[in-house]
Amino acid sequence: MEKISAASAMEWSIELDKGLRSRKPGQAVKAIQQTGSRLQQWDQKPEPTKAAHKIFDLVAGEERFFLNCILLKLADAFRSGDKDIRVSVVKVFLSLFKMRRKTKRYHGVMSKAKMCNPLELLKRVKIVFYTGDLESRVLALVLFGSWAEFSRDNAHIRYIILSSLVSSEVMEVKASLFAAGCFCKFADDFAPVVLEMLPRIVASSELSSTLRAAGANVFAKMGYFSPNAVNGYKIGLKLLLNSSDEDLSVSLLLSLSKLAYKSSSILPDQVEVLLSFLSQEKPLHQQSTALRCLRLLSSPVCSHPVGLLTVKPLLKIVHDTKLPISMQCDALQILHKMFKYQKMHMPGDVMREFSKVLTILDNANQSNIESNRVLVISILADVLIKNSRKTGTELDGNCDSFPSLTWIISTIIGQIISLVKQLLDSNRYWDVALPEVRRLLAVLLFVAGEHLVQGVIVLDRIRLVIDYLVNHLPEKAIVSTVTAPTGQEMDHFRAKNFGTIHKFSVACIQNLIELGASAAEVLDKVKMLVDCVHRCSLFGSYVQAVYSIQVHSSVFWGCAVNKNCDLLIKHEIFTLECVMEMLKEKNFWQLYTTGKFAAGQGAWVTAKFIFEQIASKVQSESSSCWLKSLAQHAQCEMRIQLFLLPKLRCSLAEWSLTKEIPILYFRNISCGSVDQGVSVQVCGESYGEVLVEAHNSIRSSAETLDCVVKFGNSFYFQRWFLALRMLVLTTVYDVLKVLGSSGLSSVQQITQCSFRLTRLAQELDLLYISFINMDTKSSNIILALALSCSLLAFTSGTAASFATVHANDNSNLHLNRMSIEDLAGRLWLIDPDTCSILFQLLDVSLGIDHPHVQPRNQKLESGEVRDITSICHDVVSRVDGFRNELKDPVDNVEALLKVTVESFQLLLNTIVKWLQIPFKLPMYFLKTRPCLVSELFTSNADATNQNELIVQPGCDLSLNLCIQLKNLPDLPTPISKLYCIVYSSTSFAESSPTSRGTKTGQIQRVDFKDWHMDDMVQANEKLFHHVRDRANKTTDRGRKRPRVEEGVVQSVVQFEVNNRGQGFSSCVLGVSGFPEGCYRIKWHSCCVDGRGRYWSLLPSNSGPVFTVCRS
Repeated sequence: MEKISAASAMEWSIELDKGLRSRKPGQAVKAIQQTGSRLQQWDQKPEPTKAAHKIFDLVAGEERFFLNCILLKLADAFRSGDKDIRVSVVKVFLSLFKMRRKTKRYHGVMSKAKMCNPLELLKRVKIVFYTGDLESRVLALVLFGSWAEFSRDNAHIRYIILSSLVSSEVMEVKASLFAAGCFCKFADDFAPVVLEMLPRIVASSELSSTLRAAGANVFAKMGYFSPNAVNGYKIGLKLLLNSSDEDLSVSLLLSLSKLAYKSSSILPDQVEVLLSFLSQEKPLHQQSTALRCLRLLSSPVCSHPVGLLTVKPLLKIVHDTKLPISMQCDALQILHKMFKYQKMHMPGDVMREFSKVLTILDNANQSNIESNRVLVISILADVLIKNSRKTGTELDGNCDSFPSLTWIISTIIGQIISLVKQLLDSNRYWDVALPEVRRLLAVLLFVAGEHLVQGVIVLDRIRLVIDYLVNHLPEKAIVSTVTAPTGQEMDHFRAKNFGTIHKFSVACIQNLIELGASAAEVLDKVKMLVDCVHRCSLFGSYVQAVYSIQVHSSVFWGCAVNKNCDLLIKHEIFTLECVMEMLKEKNFWQLYTTGKFAAGQGAWVTAKFIFEQIASKVQSESSSCWLKSLAQHAQCEMRIQLFLLPKLRCSLAEWSLTKEIPILYFRNISCGSVDQGVSVQVCGESYGEVLVEAHNSIRSSAETLDCVVKFGNSFYFQRWFLALRMLVLTTVYDVLKVLGSSGLSSVQQITQCSFRLTRLAQELDLLYISFINMDTKSSNIILALALSCSLLAFTSGTAASFATVHANDNSNLHLNRMSIEDLAGRLWLIDPDTCSILFQLLDVSLGIDHPHVQPRNQKLESGEVRDITSICHDVVSRVDGFRNELKDPVDNVEALLKVTVESFQLLLNTIVKWLQIPFKLPMYFLKTRPCLVSELFTSNADATNQNELIVQPGCDLSLNLCIQLKNLPDLPTPISKLYCIVYSSTSFAESSPTSRGTKTGQIQRVDFKDWHMDDMVQANEKLFHHVRDRANKTTDRGRKRPRVEEGVVQSVVQFEVNNRGQGFSSCVLGVSGFPEGCYRIKWHSCCVDGRGRYWSLLPSNSGPVFTVCRS
């Protein structure tokens, strides 16, 4: 368990004292610098709780005492030290002061509440001020300013600062201006005195320009929303308007703009002043500064409606070709922010004026600064998209009025082709232009991701770039040019330039699939793109293989349904030939990358081939095991795919014989068709046989991966995912086995399978929320698999319900409520129409409270979920039709028998359709870095017995808890809240404990195999309901709540987490009814990020054991 700063304060104080006493040169400065970094670390952490005090055995107020010891020692070092020591002490406190400015409410180490005797600190520094030289006085004044939090009310220090403002020494005056500005932030009565003295300093022509600029900067520190701010602004504005000094005017503009940023009452006046400085009469430097200030104020300005009077001066800057292009881009960025933050669409007169911005595009094209061109194009695209989104219609026009998105796309493609031509025809080295190509492609991807129509156009137009390479820049022409790159440089050029283009194309195709483009529409463009790439010799085998793999994911579904896989055969064989070329070149890293991409796209034949080949080439045993595991997993999924497409299997078998590569797993069989009976077969093989083989392959993959764990990597996600995939295939096989033997006499087995599938769906939910840095596509794949399990549970449960009614003539029809609620909860935001039918099956209204809430509800429209959603709609509609046929099942025996048989046939057909959906490997599976886990530390809150978890019979157990997060990744939003549930039961008794309790800090590491998934699912459900109730500030009595088992005692605890992922709290477990013995405490934790999203945290250690016994 990591020590908190408060627990280390005494140790730090001793080390600082040793460093300051050391006679070794430079040791004192080093000790001060180390203490400074420690104080910064301490400053960022919250106040230690009572639980933290008890865990670290701290006395109340102990950390405050040693903190003040450290501060006094630093002050003593400043008083008695040399110049280097004094400078290092000032740097320590300046860094703490800068950190103070980043937070509105400050409770850090330099807060007034933490000071035991601030007068002692000030006393030591005052001695230096009065007895030292000029440099010492300057350093002392800087210290006074950085201590303004607690020294602002000291009359003597105020007098020192004010008297120094009239000093004849420039350095002293500058330092006193800094200190005065710091005091003005905290002391309202000090600011008016400073404002009376500032005009003399700023307006004095006898003082240096740097000193007058320093005085001007003080206006920015006149407080927040106070009369001082208004008064300071008036005085500063008067000085600005009367100043003829250009540099001073620039300083005043910046200072007053910073002041206006903090005060909404001043903001409109300052914007008006800044716009007046954009006139041509003002010097160029002042115009440029005014634009910078407007950029600073653009966010608060944009919160108000934007009118023509605000836009016109900026547009004049944009249209003035005599001005530097950098100023035009600054003005354009301000206009961009105005458009971006407006809630309503822009007025027509404003849009007409903005349409003239096209003149800057020509100016930017003539500029040597590439970023200007990209900036103009990206802003135009963003404005078009945002405005069309607000108006509900797409802006479409011509270049004479306002450009359309199609015109923007054409412009970007033309610019990229021009850059590619320059890369090879001129002496310009490609590293200079490649960043611009990437930025232009990023703009194109943004356009493609916003509008489906434009996405298809982008995919079509990027082919023009490749066509240009094919038709105008053949490789033989490149070699003959004077500036021709060498072979090594050509490889570099391919990898960088064309790699960028192919990555863009892949991302664009994925965007179109996510946006809901039809398969035919996308496939047509992809086929043309792939053919174009195949004709271009500049694209290596790696790029060509990636494009062919992209076709695989687009056409496999249609091949499986329509039994026409000619196109798939063509691209599958071409991909394998590209892989063989890469094998000849021994480019194993590109092979591995291709294999990962193939697995992510569901091209399992290619993935199996690649992983199997390179597994024998690596020398590392851990890498070899990892690749073998991937190959075995690919074997599982490939077996299912080739079973569904026997023609593909035949073609690949023939191709492998001609190439003399007997390494692929193919069987030379004739093509067949799927029989629609209870015993489903393809070419003599049953689905059950294939699932058994697939299960064995994935089990081998998991066992091989266990060998890699011995080398130090936990592979939590990979092992968990493989285990769940294996359980899903096993359960589906069990369903098929029951259907194949006697579907009507095995109702109980089908019902059990339905419950197992529902539980698997819930465990997949837990997997989904247990990895905080998982990418969106991987999350969608897991959600699709969970939805599949829920659908199969619903279908099998429905079939069992009809069979139960048929077997018991006097019973009524009761559909499986749990599976219906689970499926309805998943379809709530995806398919409301299907969800309403499910509610009708439950005989409830759609308007009731959500019966089953997933931890992170979101509207999923990805391709991974869309396929299974369409099957869901068909199945639910059929079940609703079955129920309508059975108005009175007891009186309609023939209809009941017919519906029962059809329900089992529906279950069979659903399994077949589900298997036909191409399974893709989550890309997160291929990330092998350690994942975020939590660790729990406990101690007895009983002060008389902290080292053992022992409690008297009839008494409750009081615990001090510490949660430590490990492997915390960089997150876009920090973790805001952390919760933990601890629970125990008499059924958790430990039969042979090793001791009379658990020592404090003693933990038992757990691995994936030690997790009890049912316990984790139940504990997570309880935690989620607790977090949801707290967020809604209600008990939600109408909602379905998790059941608390009889005899279980539990407590849910909230933690405040510091920047190192550590939190402390305490709780009481009501174990007063437990008999004497030893019992395990189980636990589970979760967190909520800054966006309010719920995440489960995986445990890295087991819960402690406590003992109930008499002393």
